[in-house]
Amino acid sequence: MSRATVKKTGTIEEDSSTESESVVHLKGEIHSSRGDHDKERELMKEGIDALVLEGTENTGDYGVTEGWFQQAVAGMFYILSPLYVSKDILVDFAELQGADVYFTRESDAEVLRNAPFTMRVISASLYFLLLPSSVIVGLVTEDYLAGAGFLAVSFSVPVLLLRWYNMEFRSGNQNRDEIMAQTIADAAEENDTVLAVVGAGHADGIVDALPKTLNVTYHPPEYGRASKEHLKEILIPLFQMFSLLLTLYLAILWIIVTLVGFL
Repeated sequence: MSRATVKKTGTIEEDSSTESESVVHLKGEIHSSRGDHDKERELMKEGIDALVLEGTENTGDYGVTEGWFQQAVAGMFYILSPLYVSKDILVDFAELQGADVYFTRESDAEVLRNAPFTMRVISASLYFLLLPSSVIVGLVTEDYLAGAGFLAVSFSVPVLLLRWYNMEFRSGNQNRDEIMAQTIADAAEENDTVLAVVGAGHADGIVDALPKTLNVTYHPPEYGRASKEHLKEILIPLFQMFSLLLTLYLAILWIIVTLVGFL
């Protein structure tokens, strides 16, 4: 597929060989950046017909063998919730403008189902190995910080492994970037002006997968992850994240010790 027309306003190179009536503002963001969130609201003030958000439309239904992944995703996002900047205000703003709202996947279960069987087995094995290890570390060594660290790894590593694999090695409707690009293309087919908010790491892959008929303006992150501005923003959320993790871990240990005491 030919590369979409991209205006040279960001870090993606310009390709002006094709013009289009549909305009896509592709906003690459750091999910924990309030600067990016402010920029997204500014772009919406200019007026849009559709908003595309990276994320899930609903929680989805999980099969019996997929319960472990549901637990891992829930645990990961519970711990990371203080860092993530909510997109609810963007959705509300879009609805006030009468704009259509699209999400890049129906549920997180798609991440698991798009991966090959071998990768699903590897990720599940990691989860069932790391999760009990976190409990054992706490009960045996009483090193609760290390145990909490194991708990965080048990939630995040299996999920991130599948997401990375789908982005790097899958194609078509099983590749994350191409799925996002298709959602954006669908939105642009029905609307003249589209704002798509995605993680900055997906931007190049999305542009490569977009149809050549689209006119894309890329807006890069307002500042880097290691910038002074961003570090100031996440200082308190990081403390909140650590507090949530440690509280959750201690609660799990307490439940296990209590249950064992009843036996």
